[in-house]
Amino acid sequence: MKSRSNLPVVVFAGRKNVGKSSIFNKLVGYRRSLVADYEGLTRDPVIFDAKLEGRVVRLVDLPGYFIEPKDQIEIEMTRSFKEWIDKATLVVFVIDGRSEITREDLEIADAIRKSGKPYLFVVNKTEHEPAYIAHMSEVYSLSMGEPILVAAEHNIGFDLLIDKIVEKLPEISDEIEVPVARVVVVGKPNVGKSSLLNAILGEELSFVTDIPGTTRDTIDATLKHKGIEIVFMDTAGLRKRGRVKKGTVESFSGARTIRAIRNSDVCVLVVDSFEGVTSQDQKIASMIKDNSKAAVIAMNKWDIRIPNIEEQVTRELFFINYGSRVPVSAKNSWNIEKLLDEIVRSYNSYTIKIQTSKVTRAAMEFSYDRIMPSKGRSRLKIYYATQISTAPPTFVVFVNFPELFSDSIKRAFSSLMRRKISELDLSPIQIVVKARR
Repeated sequence: MKSRSNLPVVVFAGRKNVGKSSIFNKLVGYRRSLVADYEGLTRDPVIFDAKLEGRVVRLVDLPGYFIEPKDQIEIEMTRSFKEWIDKATLVVFVIDGRSEITREDLEIADAIRKSGKPYLFVVNKTEHEPAYIAHMSEVYSLSMGEPILVAAEHNIGFDLLIDKIVEKLPEISDEIEVPVARVVVVGKPNVGKSSLLNAILGEELSFVTDIPGTTRDTIDATLKHKGIEIVFMDTAGLRKRGRVKKGTVESFSGARTIRAIRNSDVCVLVVDSFEGVTSQDQKIASMIKDNSKAAVIAMNKWDIRIPNIEEQVTRELFFINYGSRVPVSAKNSWNIEKLLDEIVRSYNSYTIKIQTSKVTRAAMEFSYDRIMPSKGRSRLKIYYATQISTAPPTFVVFVNFPELFSDSIKRAFSSLMRRKISELDLSPIQIVVKARR
């Protein structure tokens, strides 16, 4: 497998609540990082591979920086901050133009200068001139050069900022492909989603602790496997709705996770093999099924699994029985290649286009082998079927009486299609029933 770690990395650095995430979201084009009136809302680095004036770059919104970390999460956030500065091709240092320079601002500026990395100095929240003019002498005292003035909330200064970022990027000759498969890693809190993503990509993009709910935001990164470019999205764990307070950071994260599922092609559902399948695993699996997404079930912590975990997964998650089941150990980076193989197979099955002759032949076998329901003296008859779209594979079936083609018959028809057409074995299937004129 090949990681896209060769992309130039543009890192957005600054203390808490200066508007890094708002600037990041403007450049990405939508609300990718969480933004609200909470200090330190971004915990993990938020990563997105985007195009700026035709140049593909990896944008990284860093978590806050702590001079004196108070707990394990703040320690990890500060460590991650420093490591990404070391990885950066370009650092965009952001301060708040409406407030006084703080000790954190001074330390971050010093760390960036000492790193020797190219940087841009951005003053955010400059929509009201008197508010930031009052602090300009302090801004220049940071000795970071001429500032770029922006106002993320009002979309001011972004043309200049993008031009300056592109000017600082090194020239690369290789054309980079646009990602193809969108894969979201989901599961309840603390099952090892972030560890698994780190193991897949071979680099630490999410920081990992033993504290449930460490990941708040979704994280995008890409790699190429067996000729397919894959976008991976790590997500915050989905807890039971009754345990999440409305309007909190966790409620925002849960909504973003649900949106990530809807925007994906393949969902990797991470199950804790030591704990076994829980009701929350079933609810997340149901969400995957309801959104008609391809699925791969990653049975993590395989080295400490409980007996009969495979049978339990098959039994309790029967409604996504089309999904591959892959034992893995994120901690030991074990069986990751097999997991990637199954992701690619699921994606191929999800996007396959089947010849009409094969579809109709399978439909006819279903009609002949099954005692069809009747309406008066007439029985349900299938005339022919054809595929009308992919992702998921969707088939229209032409019959004499559509009202007789019940949900149970649709399920049976889908099962037969997977048995008779091997390319469909790892994908959900949608059926549209129409009357033949």
